[in-house]
Amino acid sequence: MSREAMLSFLKEIDESFPVQLLHKQNLENLTEKFVEKAKICAEIENNEICSMVVEYTNNVVNDMAHISVVATRQEYLGRGMAVRLVREFSEIAFSEGLTAVHLYSDSRNEAAIRIYEKVGFERYVVSSKPRPKDVHLILRLNNSWEEQ
Repeated sequence: MSREAMLSFLKEIDESFPVQLLHKQNLENLTEKFVEKAKICAEIENNEICSMVVEYTNNVVNDMAHISVVATRQEYLGRGMAVRLVREFSEIAFSEGLTAVHLYSDSRNEAAIRIYEKVGFERYVVSSKPRPKDVHLILRLNNSWEEQ
């Protein structure tokens, strides 16, 4: 996946987030960070990114991988792409010996939270969270998880 394709995708889907990515970081810089440091699982059709999950399995805390972005282009919603990609990443994290996957979502993003819970994520409390509207979710990875 090229930097240009990823940047184009991020620009297109950015407005779909309750808190846009560009309000957190410049999209060009974010693209560079993803390409250099993250793992990316993507669904691609007709040479176009349809859905993408950006995650980290390095520099983890408490043996937990972290999902940074889950996004799907509007015209591909409802096809289960995000669920497949989150599961694919969770399998990668498990194969690397990590015990859980962490992510957070703005509490207003109810559709995303439903997707995460469908995969098996559970809500948990973070004692000192800088953004009070965030919902933190965790998926515990163990031998029985692979059977889900």
